[in-house]
Amino acid sequence: MEVLKALGYEVSPIEGGVYGEKRRGGVVYQVFYAEKGDLRLRRKRFLKEEARPLALAGVAGQWAARWEVEENFFAVAGPEELPRLVLAFERLDPPGENP
Repeated sequence: MEVLKALGYEVSPIEGGVYGEKRRGGVVYQVFYAEKGDLRLRRKRFLKEEARPLALAGVAGQWAARWEVEENFFAVAGPEELPRLVLAFERLDPPGENP
């Protein structure tokens, strides 16, 4: 879908619609749009990562964790509404959290 490409999304066809994804810093924006107008906007923010050595049951290894937040918006919308909805969703980022 050209509208999403113009907004910087990598677009792929999926069954019954399209999927778009854009990454900026620690934020992943995803758009799922069905031919019938069903829309899902998803944003995943990676808040914190940590890792450290750990011995588990006597075996040395590495422990790692990633904390993330996932936010979603669902609606039924026409293709002409996609640009303003996608841009409005991206602007919901709290100040200072989106590079």
